[in-house]
Parts: sequence; structure tokens; C-alpha cells
Amino acid sequence: MQLNTQLLVDRLVQRMDLDRIFLFNFLNDSVESPHLLLVVNPIKGVSVKSIEPIIHLCMADMPDLPFMVIWTGEWSNQLKKGSMYYTYASLPGHQLYQSGRKSSPIISNKLVNSLLELSHVEYEKGKKMADEFMSACYSFRSKTDFFQATTMLHQFIMLRLKGFQTMVGVTLGKSQNLEHILKQMRGAVPGLFKIFTYDAHSTPLLRLLDTSYMYAKKKDRLDILEEEMEFLLLQCQAFGKALDDTVDFMWNGLAVYQKYREDRVVKGVQEITSVEKVSISERKKSDEKDVGPHILEDFSGFPWPQKYKDDANLLLDKLYSGIHPEQILLVNYQTEGLSHGNPFQEGVDEEENGIKVELFLVVLTKRNSPYTFQIRKVGDVRASVVFLDLPYVEKQLTLGGRFVSIVWQKSWILRQKSTFNSQLVPRVIDWTAKFQKIKIISENAVVVMRNILMTITDSPLLMADTALLLLRELYSIGIQTYLRCAVGYIPKNTDLLDLMEWSAIASTDVIEGILNDNKLDMLILSIILKPQEIWWKSAAMDMDDQHKNLILTRAGAVVELYERLLKAVVQSIEQRIEKQANVETI
Repeated sequence: MQLNTQLLVDRLVQRMDLDRIFLFNFLNDSVESPHLLLVVNPIKGVSVKSIEPIIHLCMADMPDLPFMVIWTGEWSNQLKKGSMYYTYASLPGHQLYQSGRKSSPIISNKLVNSLLELSHVEYEKGKKMADEFMSACYSFRSKTDFFQATTMLHQFIMLRLKGFQTMVGVTLGKSQNLEHILKQMRGAVPGLFKIFTYDAHSTPLLRLLDTSYMYAKKKDRLDILEEEMEFLLLQCQAFGKALDDTVDFMWNGLAVYQKYREDRVVKGVQEITSVEKVSISERKKSDEKDVGPHILEDFSGFPWPQKYKDDANLLLDKLYSGIHPEQILLVNYQTEGLSHGNPFQEGVDEEENGIKVELFLVVLTKRNSPYTFQIRKVGDVRASVVFLDLPYVEKQLTLGGRFVSIVWQKSWILRQKSTFNSQLVPRVIDWTAKFQKIKIISENAVVVMRNILMTITDSPLLMADTALLLLRELYSIGIQTYLRCAVGYIPKNTDLLDLMEWSAIASTDVIEGILNDNKLDMLILSIILKPQEIWWKSAAMDMDDQHKNLILTRAGAVVELYERLLKAVVQSIEQRIEKQANVETI
């Protein structure tokens, strides 16, 4: 089973009044694994425990993640009190969902700094006191006084927990019952129950810790075997190490976040300083000097984890700072199935299932850009970027160009130069004329592809290298025709793989139809994507009959795929025209 974060968020939000959802890595039996923190708006008469079955229901067909549920008010209090656990779990990069009620960040630099400076100091104080009881345990053990040794272990655990409680936001009170205390901490530190399991075998032994303490308070004694004490000693040593590892893990997570924040501040100061060094006379040379973009969309309302939003904004900042375009527009996005939809086709619903983000951007430049197409990547976000100059855009809008008109009307404006001001109004697209051209282009391309397929299939002396080159030509004709018909634009100077990936600006049909789990299929695809391997290195010479037959099979599949996709494009435009005619009639 795989974790589908977007589907899980949707299920949880539908069933509960959630303020925030965080997904973060945490230690579970010394192994990093994903954990959930659910911040729920309180409901009168409902307890946190009663919500847990709903969460298990939402994860019924997914991995069973450890989770912690907390009321909104209590969560806010924990952050104010400086709980390291809740602060780490609530870092912006861990946020999966936030309701629209509050948008202000909760985690302040002051809070993180104080935790980094003071948390280890307080924890080490408790640890030092606990270690004294561990030393006493060893002393009583050497005297074969296993009762007193066990009592020392009880106090060792209690002091370690006392030092740890503020970090995880659990108030232990005056209770000395370890079993009760550990159950209180189950959600915050689930890994502890891999040590203190309290199962049918270990429960009688673990309860000896509490029993020995109670007997000692009454100045009584209890017979404890050496084997029993040795078992408890190993458990307590493992427990202490688990606490140390957990504290170090949270501290390191906060330190990484703080360094990231500091680096961004330093970078911002450097950029401001560099701008201030520009003389006033140089600024007056051009009234159009860019003073920084207007950020018109920061993805705050997009259904993505916060880390993806941060990566996307950083990618846009880098893209803008490199060429200072007039505008950066987002035409579509995909997150392995999660899509805004197909802006080039009506009636395509949004799918929801994804992990990493793929952006499809159009960058408007004032004059010809040295670039026509680029792939940019920052963190978990990748962008396919098309560069268009304003004279070309103005001409296409005047002529009713399909791609530019749709981009102009349906895209998100992400960044815009402060001096940019365009009052262009796109001309109405003549879909009837477009339909006739697209129908002819697609039909002719299918005929050509079928002729190539016939050559590959029927030629008695066709060599493997020739078959591979013809197969590459089928891929090339198919993708370029699909982009011409479905999107209305083919990026210039772009290789075959980038064209196939860029086709997801409309839909993922091409990628899903070409990529599969067959290793031989993927081998052949990797070869035809680099034809030089065939021209100069005789990559095809080692192919046997099985490979040749696979080439024939792939060729047939490619023709069938694009014939189906092109037919669907023609039908969608025909339906658009019919719908438009019905509206005009009404």
C-alpha cells in the first residue's frame, strides 16, 4: 500500500473540522518514518479519543501512520510554551493543509532560537540526575541486591521522563506509575512502545519497576531474580538511548530550518545591498528599470504541501532574477495525476492524486529571449518553461492564435514586472476554421505513420538499426502532431523527450501511453531518445530477434496511441463548435 497524501487530506477534511494537518518524519524504533499531527477545532461533547476511529477509517487502504490529535487551542498553547515536539512537527515545510481562517505563521524565529539554545541545557540537567541513579543501579547489581537495583532503574526512567516531558508537551504531574505515564506519551513518542511493549510476555516484568518503587516507599522488600533485573536494565538502557536520539532528531530538524531561514535573510540583505549600490544616475537611464516583480500568486491557495509551495516560489524567484521578464504565467500543473485540468479542452475534470509538482510556465519577454524552452528544477518542483516575446504574443492575439489566446485568458499570473501594462484583448478564436485544419493535419499524420508502420512490418530485410530509427520517427511525428492539434504550439529546438513531457501541459495521456514497467520497452525508448547511439556506436547491432519483435510491437502501439489521441482531439473541438452553435441559437 502507498500513502496518497492528497487523498488522505481530502478524506480527513471532509470528516472533521481541521485547522491544520502536518506530515513529518519522526523516529520510530530508531528508524525515520512519516507521522501525522492533526490540529482539530474543538467540538462540544467530543473528546480527542473519539476522533481516532475516524482517522483509522481514512487510512484503511493506506499505510497505518502514527498520529497525534490535538485541539487547536491546546496546540497553540504548546507552541507558546515551547514544546520542541509540536514546534518541530509544525514547521512550515511539514504542513499539508491549513484552513482559510488563519494565515499568519505561528513558528517565530524567537521561539526556534530559544529552543535551540535552552532545550538541550534543560534536558541535560535531567539526564545528569538520572545517570546518577543508573550508577547506583550498577552498584547494587554488583552487590547482588537486585531489588534496590530495580528501584534505581525506576527512578532513572522517571527522571529521564521528567526532563523529556516539556519537549513533547505532556504534563506528567506527580504520578510515579510508569505504565500510566508511558501510555500518556504513546502518541508523541510511539517508538517507546517498541521498547516498553507491555505485551503478554513483558508486562509482568515491566511492572516490577513500579512494584519495586511501591515496596521501597513502604520500606518493604520484594524478591527479584537476576534475570528479571538484567531484562529491565537492557530495557531502560534502550529507553534512555531512544530519548536521546529523539531529542537530537528534533533539535537537528529545528537547526536545519533555522539555517534555511538565516540563509534566506542573508541572501535578501545581499540583494538589497547590491541594489543600493546602483547609482541614481544609472537608474535614471531607463524609466523601465525593473524594481522587482509584483507577486500576484504565491500558491497559498493551491492543494499542495507547504514544501512544494516553497520550492515553487524559489524556482520562480530564480527564473525571474535571471532574465527579468514582463510576466511569468502558469498554464497548468501536474502532481503525478493531480492536475488543474486541460486548459485546451473543455469538460475535463480535475484529478486528485499526486506527490511532486510539475509546472507548465510561459514567460513573456519584452524582446527576443536567448531561450525558447527550458527545464528548471528546485527541490521537489520541476517546471517546463516556454519563452515568448511580446511582439509574437501581440501578433498571435490579433490573429486569434489558439495557444497564446488560451494562455492569455486562462493562466495564473504568477510574477509581473512593475512597469508592465498591456491592454491587449484577444480576438475570438475561429474554432470552425481551426477544426478543418486540425482534422486535415491529424488525418494526414496518421496516414504517414501507418505507411511507416507498414514498412517496418512488411520489409523482409529490415535491419534493427533502421527499425529503431523508423520507430523514433513514429514517436516524433506522433508527439509533434499531437502538440500541434491539442495545444496549438510546439516549442522550438526541443528534443523528443522534452516534447513528450511538455505534452502534459494538456494531459498526461502521452506519457501514460508510452511509459510502462517493461524493461525491454524502456531500453528501446532510451536508445531512440539518443539516435547518436545508433548512428555512431552501433547500439542496435547486439539486438536479437526478441528485440526486433519488440520494436515491431512498440511501433504498432505508438501508431494506435496517437491515432486514438488525435481522434479524441478532433472530437473535442467538434463538440466545442456544436456547443457554441447551441448557445448562439438560444
